[in-house]
Amino acid sequence: MQALNLTVAIDDVHPEIGWGMPGDECMEYLDKLHSEFGTKFTLFIPSNYHAQYPISHHKDWIKWLQSLGYFELAAHGHYHQTSNKDIWGEMEFAELQNPSEIVDRISLMQNEWRAVGVDPIVWRTPGWICSKESNEQLKQTFKIAAIHYEHNMGLDWGDCKVLYGHDGIHETDIKLHNNNCLMFQSHIAGIWNKNIWNNDNYEQFRLSLAYIHEQYSINNKFISEL
Repeated sequence: MQALNLTVAIDDVHPEIGWGMPGDECMEYLDKLHSEFGTKFTLFIPSNYHAQYPISHHKDWIKWLQSLGYFELAAHGHYHQTSNKDIWGEMEFAELQNPSEIVDRISLMQNEWRAVGVDPIVWRTPGWICSKESNEQLKQTFKIAAIHYEHNMGLDWGDCKVLYGHDGIHETDIKLHNNNCLMFQSHIAGIWNKNIWNNDNYEQFRLSLAYIHEQYSINNKFISEL
């Protein structure tokens, strides 16, 4: 039986009710999948989502996530927000193009993570696109960048390991990425995404996992373990 790695990424997790807190319906789905299939999840967490949820004010939440054992905490920008949403949407590090501003924003992000005793090595760009100037700083800050094929815009990540690919948890057209990896992408919540953790997507993804585990020898991995 062919052996494959399997990883599940979840974007925009932050300490707001409905977006990754204890007792949230979405978190119950993740617990069920881990219990049934041993699934692991890499959570991409903005360090101060929309300038309202600094993780330094939610240390108990971080400790709770860590205590469960099947979550990896990864960096996903600081605000996950821009000053001109009409132009940049949520692409925080695409809007940032001044090197000093980029360094300052990364410092704000790192300070939040240090305050909760975490040093994330995995990065995903908010909105999936960043400027060349941001790329120059980010590739020196993180060891791994999780990137979407169509959004990297030809950027060179240098010594920062790049992992490409994503298939939505709601999709059935599943491909291999990075040679031998099933790499699923999702968002924890949000009305603007199709791949959120609601009941329909949970049921579909559970069926996908059941089929995959029947056909292959699956190694559940965090993104940092790939």
